Amino acid sequence: MGHRFNPAHLERLLSPERQKMLPTEQILDRIGHTQETSFADVGVGPGYFALPAAKRSQATVYGVDVQPEMLIALKERAAQLELHNVKTVLGSADEIPLDAGLVDCTLCALVLHEVERLPNALAELKRITKAGGRIGIIEWEKKPTSYGPPVSERLAKEDLLEQLQTLHAVHIDEWEPNEDQYMLIVQL
Repeated sequence: MGHRFNPAHLERLLSPERQKMLPTEQILDRIGHTQETSFADVGVGPGYFALPAAKRSQATVYGVDVQPEMLIALKERAAQLELHNVKTVLGSADEIPLDAGLVDCTLCALVLHEVERLPNALAELKRITKAGGRIGIIEWEKKPTSYGPPVSERLAKEDLLEQLQTLHAVHIDEWEPNEDQYMLIVQL
């Protein structure tokens, strides 16, 4: 299992540089998030994707994270923005304490390389997503970069695609939001 992100560096997750690398609106559009769709952000951190999703939708946005500090930051930021459709959930990607088929769209961004039980995590992403819903996964390219986790902890796109086939989902899109990360989207 890879190391977890240090909450002391939370500001890095909200930086303008990150917005250039991972444009939230484009990513939400790619997974089919609309004004009516419910959403789960697994590995939510301080809400980089969850809060924009909550702004654009009346439906509930679930922010799941294993680190309580991240959920506190998410709650505080949601309150500042007067967003009342954000629910925080303490849990890990491989044991998500949400009901089956709860959300239309699920996003797991830059988290799966940290998960010890990857097949369990993928099964959990599928379990909480409604039939016909979409799952978006963003991960690091398996190559050296000046930032991010060590190459040995990264998931090769081909390997992750192979694992996703076990979900019996339809692989509908691949995208590279920047030169160091990739996004895979599947529909259930």
